[in-house]
Amino acid sequence: MRKEITKYYNDLAKDYDEVRFSNSYGEYIHRQENDIIKKYLNEKEIEFNLDLACGTGRFLTYANYGADICTEMVDQSKSKYPYKHITIEDAEALSYKSSFFNNVISFHLLMHVDLNSIVKILDEANRVLKTGGYFIFDIPSQKRRKMTTYRSTTWHGANQISVKTLKALIGSKWALVSFHGIAFFPIHRIPVFIRRKIISFDTFMCNSFLKEYSSHLTFILRKQ
Repeated sequence: MRKEITKYYNDLAKDYDEVRFSNSYGEYIHRQENDIIKKYLNEKEIEFNLDLACGTGRFLTYANYGADICTEMVDQSKSKYPYKHITIEDAEALSYKSSFFNNVISFHLLMHVDLNSIVKILDEANRVLKTGGYFIFDIPSQKRRKMTTYRSTTWHGANQISVKTLKALIGSKWALVSFHGIAFFPIHRIPVFIRRKIISFDTFMCNSFLKEYSSHLTFILRKQ
């Protein structure tokens, strides 16, 4: 599966930004994700932050280090941020020293891997983080998918998780600081001209008592 993932994103790398985020849907998702990150991270204090699975560098304004398994994605992000430390890495076996980073962020990664890989990635993030550092990542909501009977036919976005399951996985290594929803409403089914008008209400719902029923969940863990 790893080879399939790598090939898929290497092939897409040059057009990734345009295909995924230069439209109203991508802009909508990016805004919600970015608003969550900036609640916890300061763009002026990024020297020892890592963007894991950085892709084309969408969130490298919050990190001085970037890592991705796809060579073409790394090339794209390097072209945008030639002064940053961006390398080819396996998220399950990072080359960085232990306790090297203040914070780690990772978006659109865990959704593609199985539960065993998630555990390994959580362990690696814990290893490279300093005590008290944040690991901020997203994954589809299991409760939402059960409600909508969604079934993925490929590895792409195939995994999901519930808050209960995540709490069981992290044990005593992490503290769950908070979690937030992304896209409470089915944005892809809402007319383009309405999307910008409802994003504030959508974001409100993504932070309400119903937030676990959002399309994706963004978790904020702190290393104990």
